Amino acid sequence: MDRHRPRLHPPAQGSAAGAPYPSSASLRGCRESRVPRRKGPQHPPPRGVPEVTGEKRPKFHLNIKTLTDDMLDKFASIKIPGSKKERPPLSNLKTAFASSDCSSEVAENLLKPRSENEVLELFEKMMEDMNLNEDKKAPLREKDFSIKKEMVMQYINAASKTGSLKRNRQISPQEFIHELKMGSADERLVTCLESLRVSLTSNPVSWVESFGHEGLGLLLDILEKLISSKIQENIVKKNQHKVIQCLKALMNTQYGLERIMSDERSLSLLARAMDPEHPSMMTDVVKLLSAVCIVGEESILEEVLEALTSAGEEQRIDRFSSIVEGLRHNSLQLQVACMQLINALVTSPDDLDFRLHIRNEFMRCGLKEILPNLKCIKNDGLDIQLKVFDEHKEEDLIEFSHRLEDIRAELEYPFVLKSRQICTITAKSQPTNLYPIKY
Repeated sequence: MDRHRPRLHPPAQGSAAGAPYPSSASLRGCRESRVPRRKGPQHPPPRGVPEVTGEKRPKFHLNIKTLTDDMLDKFASIKIPGSKKERPPLSNLKTAFASSDCSSEVAENLLKPRSENEVLELFEKMMEDMNLNEDKKAPLREKDFSIKKEMVMQYINAASKTGSLKRNRQISPQEFIHELKMGSADERLVTCLESLRVSLTSNPVSWVESFGHEGLGLLLDILEKLISSKIQENIVKKNQHKVIQCLKALMNTQYGLERIMSDERSLSLLARAMDPEHPSMMTDVVKLLSAVCIVGEESILEEVLEALTSAGEEQRIDRFSSIVEGLRHNSLQLQVACMQLINALVTSPDDLDFRLHIRNEFMRCGLKEILPNLKCIKNDGLDIQLKVFDEHKEEDLIEFSHRLEDIRAELEYPFVLKSRQICTITAKSQPTNLYPIKY
């Protein structure tokens, strides 16, 4: 076990609260020169959860599904298009859509005999619309052709029965985009965003992709306008929350997650949207940031920290103040979500010095005083997050103590060597009796 890692020295610049933050260059330099992080014992995943393969391992000893059970849940789920929940009426929008990948004609034609290649193409299209990852697709591709054909038929029949193939129930992505471009506000915007959220949740991935090409930018434009509004009335906050819920629904697909993480504004706007005075909205925001840290690559941590830093500087508070303030709120869901984000930020870096830096910054921000009160709350979700925090804190302390022992040994070695040399020279310099006197 190699305990030596390059030390990350935070730059001298300070935040609004006076605490120095590491720069982007420092983070990148640390990653380029780091050595593999020491890994603790790996617990097997619970039954029903696929194991993570490849070089990237879960950042927590506890299974990642346990930590994010209510977030990005559709990455490993099969989703049938359509929903029993009725969409709220969207006034002045046509209910008929111009084009759709799933139409009633497709459902009727599938009832007719199809060639093997056509069925296989539809089978792949079905798995894409179900939002299955490659691990889920692999065993399905090994099924017999007859089973694949039956699955395609059942999928289309189920979709047609739920009504998603009926023209009079579905609003096209282009109509939502047109409505968002019109600059709707207040209750009309609330109705539009709620209908959009349901559509993003219930429609196949192809529908989500069709909306996301242009719609994501429009959602971020609306969110930025709402956050920057000087008058923060209840209706403004309500619309902010609706936009965030739409982003959450969009992130439930691999396409949406990649699009949001690649947009430089998304993380910045999410960080600015954290408001402990609106616990329900902040809970969703914190969950999304946690998901980005956990699901994304390690380099995404730099962008999340930069977004939190910019938001803190804009509000003239410490960058972690809003997260710690969320722990003081009576909302249990917000407390669990904030601890989850803290764990994601503290455990993600491979560099020990940086992990200690982030953890100590949270402690100075008020986490040290709050932890005893949180441990008195009886809740399984919160207990898991606190256990993860304590476990990694203890592990880092052990690793840090081992490093100090190594440094101490390195410092003592020259003196030990010199002492041995002196003893050797002294022993050699003492006269020896070559001709012992015989009596």
